[in-house]
Amino acid sequence: MYRMYVKYQNDENTHTFYSFDNSFDNSFNKILNYELIYQLSCFNCDLTLLPNLPSNIKILHCYNNKLIKLPELPNGLLELNCNNNRLSVLSELPNSLKYITCSINNLKLLPKLPESLKELICNYNQLTILPELPNNLDTIDCENNQLTSLPNLPSSLKNLYVKNNYLISLPKLPDSLQICYINKNQLTKLPILPNSLQLLICNNNKLSLLPKLPNELKNINCVCNQLSLMPEIPNSLLIINYYYGNPLIMRKKHKYTYLQYIIYL
Repeated sequence: MYRMYVKYQNDENTHTFYSFDNSFDNSFNKILNYELIYQLSCFNCDLTLLPNLPSNIKILHCYNNKLIKLPELPNGLLELNCNNNRLSVLSELPNSLKYITCSINNLKLLPKLPESLKELICNYNQLTILPELPNNLDTIDCENNQLTSLPNLPSSLKNLYVKNNYLISLPKLPDSLQICYINKNQLTKLPILPNSLQLLICNNNKLSLLPKLPNELKNINCVCNQLSLMPEIPNSLLIINYYYGNPLIMRKKHKYTYLQYIIYL
């Protein structure tokens, strides 16, 4: 049985359509006014293909299927979630797209990213390189890939998740960055940390020194590196995890009474 959910323009209600014959064509034929669809959600349907999409569609959720390719994506599409399929390539992305989630596929490359994009979620693929990143991007999640480097990061970026790759260095971190997960890579040093940074997770790398910690930092985890000394701890810090797996010269009693949580082990 296929079950699909659709929304139409100027209609806040969600309409559900069923097909009991497991026929791909019949399933979509049961959807009334197909060309007027604003949002199409066809997840958990075991689909291997999608039909041509309505020209007015804005949101497409087709995750948790068995798709091997996507149809042409119409101009005007704002959101695409094709997570957990069998995609090895993506269709050309429309210039209107703002959000894309394409995790848990077989992607080795991404197409050109539109300048309108705000959020890129592409973790658990086989990516070895990222394309040029658009200027308006505020979130990148490319964890659990095979990246050895990153392109220049946009000045608008707030959230960076690149855990479990093969990164040996990082580009300049933008002044807007607030959250940074760079753990489980091969990093030997970090660039200057922006003052806006509030969370830094950099454990399981090869760091021997840390740069100056920013004044807004609230949480840091840097265990399992090669650190022998820690930089000055800012007054903003609430959680610190640094001792385990580092050859620190000595373990001093912490004098920072404002810290809420100190993790040694």
